[in-house]
Amino acid sequence: MLRLLTAAALLTASTAANAAVISFGPTSSTASGALISFDNLTAPTGIVGDATINFTVKGDLNSNYEYIDITLDGFSLGRVFDNNTGNDPFDFTGDVGSYSTETGSATITNSDMAALIADGFLSLSFDFSSAVNCCGPVNLLQGTISYDTIAPVPLPASGLLLFASLGGFAFLRRKKKA
Repeated sequence: MLRLLTAAALLTASTAANAAVISFGPTSSTASGALISFDNLTAPTGIVGDATINFTVKGDLNSNYEYIDITLDGFSLGRVFDNNTGNDPFDFTGDVGSYSTETGSATITNSDMAALIADGFLSLSFDFSSAVNCCGPVNLLQGTISYDTIAPVPLPASGLLLFASLGGFAFLRRKKKA
């Protein structure tokens, strides 16, 4: 019985999570209405829990007609800096930009993120409206996407777990016959 409990404890301990952090930027743009894309970002698969995207931007985003549409592999994360907090998951204060540096974050659900990282790559795009940069450039755009991944069990450890559990079953079988 002790062997069986030990094997179960080892099996439970072997499924720890590792943190995955995907960084993008820093970059800038002097074009009005720029489309800034980060293509084929390597994304570990096997997500545990939800993902968080954080990004920082500094630029000409000081009017209601100046905004950014954000997509992740075609999945819309909404429109930010349009003075409407209801159309995106980000936590920018009031959702109005300025020439100052603005930082916000959003949560991407486990089910949505699992589908997005299934192929091991992500493409992220920031589509700035045409009025952005009429009076100044995008001076900074950078951020991260973070989530927990399932840590793989090394083959030798999984083999030891298999033999320990088989030994536990054999012990129980012997004990039952006696």
